[in-house]
Amino acid sequence: MPSILRRPLDLLTVILLLTFLTIAVTIDFAQSFYGSVLALEDIDVGIWPPFPVLQAYAWWCETVDPLLGHNPIWYETLARASPFIYGPFYVVAIYAFLCEKEWIRIPALMWGWGVLLTMSAVVMEQLYGEHSTKNTTLFALAYGGYVLVPVMVMLRVARAPVFPAKHKKD
Repeated sequence: MPSILRRPLDLLTVILLLTFLTIAVTIDFAQSFYGSVLALEDIDVGIWPPFPVLQAYAWWCETVDPLLGHNPIWYETLARASPFIYGPFYVVAIYAFLCEKEWIRIPALMWGWGVLLTMSAVVMEQLYGEHSTKNTTLFALAYGGYVLVPVMVMLRVARAPVFPAKHKKD
């Protein structure tokens, strides 16, 4: 197995998946269980996520993302997929990219399409819906990764074998 450091695209993929995992178990977890958050006072602080994350979450909802703050039931439902479905995928995918596991191809394609489908609804609501974003630039910067990363990963795994250098040695 070649070092991940010799596979820069795979290293970038692992870093991005780690970032998505962190968001899934903090921000998306909060969105799944804290309901409507229009101000920090709306949050009953629990054990998880840590209070600084909740503070940042409340600030984001107040200043940029009213959709996240209002958290309609359809959005809350989609958010629950992140820590409980996508979270485990991120762990498995990180392992697969680190260890060059070919079986990641189909799950990665399924994950990418799922995230893109979810994001199509979120983007339309954020741009044109009742709770549209207060800052389109910040929205695009924050949520753009949820379009770019799935496309990047799907392109990366689109052709089999996913890890051709590994097959040349076999």
